[in-house]
Amino acid sequence: MPGNFAPFEEKMRADGLGDAAVAAFSAAYGALTSGATGMIPEADLTPASGVPKLDDVTAKPVDAALLGKTVVLKLNGGLGTSMGLDYAKSLLKVKGADTFLDLTAKQIMAMRAELNTKVRFVLMNSFATSADTMAFFKENYPVLYADPDLEFVQNKVPKISRDDFTPALWPAKPSVEWCPPGHGDLYAALLGSGKLDSLLAQGCKYLFVSNSDNLGATLDTKLLSYFAASGAPFMMECCERTANDKKGGHLAVRAKDGQLVLREAAQCPDADEAAFQDVSKHRYFNTNNLWIDLVALKALMAATGGIVPLPMIKNKKTVDPKDDASTPVFQLETAMGAAIECFKGASAIVVPRTRFAPVKKCNDLLLLRSDAYACVGSVPVLAEGVPAAPQIDLDSKKYKLVQQLEARLVGGAAPSLKKCTKLTVKGDVRLSSKNVFVGACTVKNESGEPKTLPPGTYENTTVDLTAAPGLGPLKVTSLKTAPIAGQKPGTSGLRKKTAVFVDGLYLHNFVQATFDALKATGADLECQTLLVGGDGRYYNDKAINVITKIALANGVR
Repeated sequence: MPGNFAPFEEKMRADGLGDAAVAAFSAAYGALTSGATGMIPEADLTPASGVPKLDDVTAKPVDAALLGKTVVLKLNGGLGTSMGLDYAKSLLKVKGADTFLDLTAKQIMAMRAELNTKVRFVLMNSFATSADTMAFFKENYPVLYADPDLEFVQNKVPKISRDDFTPALWPAKPSVEWCPPGHGDLYAALLGSGKLDSLLAQGCKYLFVSNSDNLGATLDTKLLSYFAASGAPFMMECCERTANDKKGGHLAVRAKDGQLVLREAAQCPDADEAAFQDVSKHRYFNTNNLWIDLVALKALMAATGGIVPLPMIKNKKTVDPKDDASTPVFQLETAMGAAIECFKGASAIVVPRTRFAPVKKCNDLLLLRSDAYACVGSVPVLAEGVPAAPQIDLDSKKYKLVQQLEARLVGGAAPSLKKCTKLTVKGDVRLSSKNVFVGACTVKNESGEPKTLPPGTYENTTVDLTAAPGLGPLKVTSLKTAPIAGQKPGTSGLRKKTAVFVDGLYLHNFVQATFDALKATGADLECQTLLVGGDGRYYNDKAINVITKIALANGVR
């Protein structure tokens, strides 16, 4: 199979990437060009069994010395694009006025105060999240911001042309030639940034890693004490799988040597899908809450050429994700949890489901913002009297993006879900804090216009709003038009007498031309905010009405 890594190394070094990043990507590229598929067949595995439960183990109370050797690290590289965000996902408000990072920062500061120990806190940001995140800490948590170890930045890697295994090129938009290498980049980024050596030099030994959107992943002192006493170099927190978890990666044992391994969905051959999804066979999934002995990590990387030899995961994409006709590429990534197979003596522990509470969809966000959850010590927990989190199933087309969810919450507040067991919403439905759901409820709207659920308590019922009064459908109408002599962009084109503006489609032409120009630059208008202002003179109200209508027709929401 073809393969020449030299052009990749040249490209990476030209962009400022260091030895650790190059070595890690070289290993993944070598696996790809050697014909490795990254697949883990069912025949190579046996189910993991006998994994201890946190509730059943004992551990000594932690002391200041142990906490002084501990580091809390949050993975903070995601933009949350799948939810419609173009900024760090961790800056999304999740409970009241608090963002993910607010709650995490408050947890760290509270623990420092309570235990009178400087519990270290580190973020692995990406090039896309670093500036926003650091500005947030500078403004809101200057004590944490002042720590020189607060952040390091994960790497990026080139996309690979599927045709000839060369670096993919897309001159029209060079930024899409790069992709994130997955959270398995944690190890290369720790080493390459100098952060690993810095933490070791400060006497740190135990690293607790979790995703920034998992608010259940707090520094649990019992887990810390148990991990430190076990002497294991690596420990994965797992939860017991249910039918809802069948498509996620699972823990297993490699048959040939008894080593614990993690198998992700992308590593499962199609023929083994049924076994992969059998939750009675493969009983545990990875929460991505990991405990790592930094001394052991340093020793492993020193013995393996500066890398953690993680299994390669191969994804087939196009170089421009928004252009299906662009160059077909491979994107290589690794999973940080897969390091469990690289450490001899690695272990796992089953933790309560409360330690796995990520926000991946608007379903999760609505639930967290509702009264089904309360914050106790800056940790979201089920509110008093709520035995289990209700299941939320929002229409995937109407509630996919955060902006769509917020537009459908009248007054910006979530409905009451404290007594709800399951809420299903089908179609374009507006909800409010005056809606109280009890038991299993379904609200549907099969019409083509939005409908608002009236205030009230709904218990174990289905509400059909299809025939209910609505706001009237906002249908897009296309009008024929033609260039207008003398009309120019900029304010000079608008310095006309009112009589000119009200004549025919003069203003309409100008506004549509503006949106056409924005689209030509590649601007994504959907779910963006349009700010319209004026000086209060005659015709402003009519002009704003025209502008708003044309904006809606062009996708501004």
